[in-house]
Amino acid sequence: MTEPVSPADPEPDRLGPPVWIVLPDGQSAIAQLICWRQRPGPGGGWWCELVLPVWSELQLPDRITVEPDSAVLRVPAHLVTPIEGTDYSAVPTKRERLPPRAPCSAPPGGWSVQHLPAPAGGPGRRVIHHESCWLPTDEADLSYDQALAALARPGTEACSACQARHLPRLPGAKGSFIR
Repeated sequence: MTEPVSPADPEPDRLGPPVWIVLPDGQSAIAQLICWRQRPGPGGGWWCELVLPVWSELQLPDRITVEPDSAVLRVPAHLVTPIEGTDYSAVPTKRERLPPRAPCSAPPGGWSVQHLPAPAGGPGRRVIHHESCWLPTDEADLSYDQALAALARPGTEACSACQARHLPRLPGAKGSFIR
């Protein structure tokens, strides 16, 4: 996951202070630190964006030679070591965010409420079903919004066998989850 950077990069300030980097074969090399990145989620943590000097092939009309080039790469911060006496205070820190989750879209079709008998001395329960549910229910005459409103009432739960299990729940409701 590297991208070439021209030595005539239009952003000369982009190159930062030097650091030691451990290469995959165990060797060490000096690279320039562009920024610190805090990445969320699994595999996240602190990463470093670096510019590593490399050689690049240059084809001339009469011969092939090499020229200095560089590659931009990101590595976990534990593979990078600061060089003693170097000032890193001007290196920017970037914090990445997880992409927002898409709102839960309503499956097409109707919804119904199944009224379950109350145990002796207890409150009755209600179960919300989608019209595609294989469990027998009343006629699916509720809209998506009506099904959500019914689900918010105490003693109501979503059917775990049909599309109703994907309905968003209000925080704090029994068995609640947010999508």
